[in-house]
Amino acid sequence: MNRVVVLACCAVLFTFAAADSQKDDEKRFKKCNDITEDIYKYEVETLTGEKISLGKFRGKTLLIVNVATFCGYTEQYLDFNGLMTRNSGVQLLAFPCNQFLMQEPGNNSEILNGLKYVRPGNNWTPNDSVHILGKLEVNGAAEHPLYTFLKNNCPGTTETIGKRASLFYDPVKTTDVTWNFEKFAIDKRGRPRFRFHPAAWQKGKMVEQFLQTLVAEE
Repeated sequence: MNRVVVLACCAVLFTFAAADSQKDDEKRFKKCNDITEDIYKYEVETLTGEKISLGKFRGKTLLIVNVATFCGYTEQYLDFNGLMTRNSGVQLLAFPCNQFLMQEPGNNSEILNGLKYVRPGNNWTPNDSVHILGKLEVNGAAEHPLYTFLKNNCPGTTETIGKRASLFYDPVKTTDVTWNFEKFAIDKRGRPRFRFHPAAWQKGKMVEQFLQTLVAEE
């Protein structure tokens, strides 16, 4: 009986510890390094394969997110349009990525339909300030130079990345993006300013306060 009681107590303590850890994740962010270099020199692809310069977003506050259609955080998509509508000076750049548990398996041509009809579904479509761009890699040997720049200048929000079996890239580094829906806030001069844990969202409210601060800057 005593052993049963001990095991039950351990289970309860583990549950509380896990809950506390999740609450911590929901508040995790880090300030980026104070730099003068910007993101405008980088090019990315659209879903149709067209190359565009990030210089086209010069003067805008940006929220950069690596996304996936079949992730536990996919419901964050439902907050994207409202967040942008409330903050007219902000543009959201979403980069589909298949490196975490292969949760973005579709081709570029399939992604918008997947979002509209599957997850989050219910005819969800991005508004004019939400840009779903082409798939890229955020970690590993083939990571996009934009993400190399962001990670080099913004400390990670946690020391825990993920289970090795769930990470489809090599090599694994301590600065890596931890999972789908990690976010970087970029100021109007193109400089990374804040990095957010994937769980640090709260229907967009967690990042909104930081975006509003950046929009208000001269």
